[in-house]
Amino acid sequence: MLTIRCPKSARTVLITLILWLLLPGSALAAQTNSSETKSRNCPDAGIAHAQASCGKHNEAYRLKSLPRDVLRDQKFLWLRPFRPHRGDLPWAAAFFGTTAGLIALDRHVGQSISANPPGPGYQFGKNASFLGTPYAGAIISGGLYLAGWKQQDDYLKTTSLLAVRAAVDSTIIVQALKAVTQRPRPTFPGGVTRDHNADGQFFSGGNSFPSGHTIGAFSFATVIAERYGDRPWVPAMAYSLAGLVGAARIAERQHFPSDVFVGAVLGFLVGRHVAHSAGRNPRSAWNHLQVAPHGLPQGGSAISINWTF
Repeated sequence: MLTIRCPKSARTVLITLILWLLLPGSALAAQTNSSETKSRNCPDAGIAHAQASCGKHNEAYRLKSLPRDVLRDQKFLWLRPFRPHRGDLPWAAAFFGTTAGLIALDRHVGQSISANPPGPGYQFGKNASFLGTPYAGAIISGGLYLAGWKQQDDYLKTTSLLAVRAAVDSTIIVQALKAVTQRPRPTFPGGVTRDHNADGQFFSGGNSFPSGHTIGAFSFATVIAERYGDRPWVPAMAYSLAGLVGAARIAERQHFPSDVFVGAVLGFLVGRHVAHSAGRNPRSAWNHLQVAPHGLPQGGSAISINWTF
């Protein structure tokens, strides 16, 4: 494996630049891409009309569109940082602050884990990590697609394909980051350590940062949660399972806390971008609300508020 050797100060600068190139593009990707899609499909439509009908023609998503859309996603996500907005600053500050704090704790956590033999948590983490594998994603997305096909539900079929698209996007991103950061995992298979890999140093030869299982699980979960936000139990279950994957990767001694945190954030942002780029607003409880002004026969005006159950 290629190993990059550089001074510690240079490592910090490189890691900051790498994350900065990716985070702002993902953070506003959903908002920007969603507004661009709406303006292309129905530029003169009002909010209520857009929620009801905008983009319906694009609802039946096709698998053959996946390669083209993945390329578009990658172009947007990697080039967006070169078009910064003022709104990027709070997001970036919170992200970098949390990541820096976790990286400072990683060495202590890694050494504490490696100093003790694998216990019940190790086996639990190994089993639960399956939820973040491509195999689990294929089973879940395939099940959703078949359910949508049986029920003639294009929205559900589209959701399953968008989840696959988000997983592909996140895989490309995470592999690029792993290749550049080259951080060793806390332990090797079986929970053993050698060559001080529990220290969590970057650019030392490895593929720990960020967590691929976590970014895949969160990108997949976010698509489902965003598309079915009108059912509170769906986001709760989706994010709980994704969070379980992240915790399992630490318990299995395969990742440091910062690996999992960065993977979760990037997975969420990639999933949200994909969910909001489908040409139709994801389902939300607010879509049941209709507010419309109208005139009164005796003069004056009023506002009608309707909630559809």
